[in-house]
Amino acid sequence: MTNELTGRTDTLRYLDADHVNHPSGTFAGVALWSEDDQKLGTISGVLVEPASRRVQYFVIERRTALRPRRYLLPVDSLPVLRAGDRKLVVSAKVEDLQRFDLRLVEPFSDEDAIVAMFARPAA
Repeated sequence: MTNELTGRTDTLRYLDADHVNHPSGTFAGVALWSEDDQKLGTISGVLVEPASRRVQYFVIERRTALRPRRYLLPVDSLPVLRAGDRKLVVSAKVEDLQRFDLRLVEPFSDEDAIVAMFARPAA
């Protein structure tokens, strides 16, 4: 994992894709694709910052020959959801993915939900 996330794990929380809603359902099973039509993986969850109510990273699962691995992709630009084929298109490439260990981040909790509800509105 790169230094970009180091030191931020105390403020970020993992939220499973089954619990992230969008207009067409949840992120469960949504494939992440690059603009040049390269499959990056499947969204398994997101890392959110409860106080700002912002998704900071997508947690992507990619299958390898031996087993699935998790990666992070920063949410830098607005992705485009193609709901018909359950694809989320982003301006990123496979090289932009960072290895990720889910054990480094706490799961989103009831306390985090309260922080998100009563924090200042996101700008």
